[in-house]
Amino acid sequence: MIMEGFVLVFLVYILFCLMYYKKMNDMEIMSPYECGFDPNCLSRMTFSYRFFLISILFIIFDVEISLMLPMPFLIEIQLSLIFFYFFILVLISGLIYEYYYGSLDWLDNYILKTW
Repeated sequence: MIMEGFVLVFLVYILFCLMYYKKMNDMEIMSPYECGFDPNCLSRMTFSYRFFLISILFIIFDVEISLMLPMPFLIEIQLSLIFFYFFILVLISGLIYEYYYGSLDWLDNYILKTW
């Protein structure tokens, strides 16, 4: 009776190990694949600084549009008009700075010259 219990526990253990091994093989297939990043590789992957900078600029100018939409309704107030002009001046000066810094160029200049 005791031996039959050990055999039963051993068979359940072997069955569990086989099912777990099958599940471990399927983990790569079932893993998420998002935005081109493979989650099974090193966590310290290289990240494009230019992509990050352009995405931040996109977010800034996207917020700018949402802040500029209610401005025609507030034009009658003198203080809001001064704030609006100052806001546009800061954004345009930042855009000019980024242009001269070269952050808006997606490709390097030496790559463009070889074309």
